[in-house]
Amino acid sequence: MRFLFMGTAEFACPALQALVASEHEALAVVTQPDRPRGRGRQPAMPPVKRVALELDANLPILQPVRLRRSAVIDELAAFEPDIIVVVAYGNILPPRVLTLPPYGCVNLHGSLLPKYRGAAPINWALINGETESGYTIIQMDEHVDTGPMLSHEAFEVPPDEDAMSLGQRMAELGAKGMVRVLSALERGGLQAQPQPEEGASQAPKLTRELGRPDWREPAWSLHNRVRGLVPWPGCTARYGDLEVKIWRTAVAVDQAPDTAPPGTVVSITAEGVGVACGDRQQLLIQDLQPANRRRMTAQAFAQGYRLRQGDCFG
Repeated sequence: MRFLFMGTAEFACPALQALVASEHEALAVVTQPDRPRGRGRQPAMPPVKRVALELDANLPILQPVRLRRSAVIDELAAFEPDIIVVVAYGNILPPRVLTLPPYGCVNLHGSLLPKYRGAAPINWALINGETESGYTIIQMDEHVDTGPMLSHEAFEVPPDEDAMSLGQRMAELGAKGMVRVLSALERGGLQAQPQPEEGASQAPKLTRELGRPDWREPAWSLHNRVRGLVPWPGCTARYGDLEVKIWRTAVAVDQAPDTAPPGTVVSITAEGVGVACGDRQQLLIQDLQPANRRRMTAQAFAQGYRLRQGDCFG
């Protein structure tokens, strides 16, 4: 099957790699324009562009600023694709693109649809403490993540998995699934099934405000928030005048003393720094990162910043 690949983020890279290595024919890659990044604000290429160049230096790469322009759509049509594969592209496709190839456009989405439609399905599944997740491959329509389903795969989510590791695992499994879907469509042996409306939910874009921990919440709720917001925006607490980004946590077995207000440091061990939460459980901070410093263990932070029991995180 001759395909165009549309993707931008790291999540899309395994699918591009798997499809290029398959029996299907890659015609071109469409990705977002290079954007200024870092302190020097130098233009940086999207992850998909980097991978495309590594895979095949002769593979055409298109980086349109506006996908809706007629000239851009005409350029896509000139490739005469059988299908367009879309993974974490970052823009809504106009109707003319959706109907351009004979097999339409298919999308790899990071949730078990209809749950978590939207921009951040992996993050919200973790924030909400889901113990099962998965991917869905859909035939795209004009709405966001509502198209009929071609394939899905579910798997367990362990309580210590964060958004980075779950995203990588899901991207790799979904990449294999996408190759199977294209092969099945080519053989004519795959029928799309409409999504049920029961259980539909949203996964809106993440904001920095989500990363402010409220220590009055239960410890498990805070733990899920930390792992769901890795690496961006991250959960950022205050220790005095210092901002610290919390990278890794667990829920301690021992409860916090009744007299410890939420946010109080109640234990400092080799396993981490225990902070009292609203349900009297301890959130065990294991790795964190002070502003403008490198990531470190909580024990190293306690030693370097003279953290003591009774101190408070805000």
